[in-house]
Amino acid sequence: MTNWTDELTDKQKEQVWDFIVFTVKEIREQIALDIEFTYDVWAQHGKAKGRKMKKAFETCADIARGLNEKIDKTN
Repeated sequence: MTNWTDELTDKQKEQVWDFIVFTVKEIREQIALDIEFTYDVWAQHGKAKGRKMKKAFETCADIARGLNEKIDKTN
């Protein structure tokens, strides 16, 4: 069994990689937006009280966006 990517040119491999990265970024952003929307829904129903709760939701959205990830640029 061969890897299907072996049949691609270098340019096609680059395009596939770019598409994967783009898709992951879009998914992560949608998750972050869903987290933020969930806080708004909770707040409307009186379940989100206090600044700590809002900060927790904001932090979760930041995690989903990958804003606190450390990237090793030595490679």
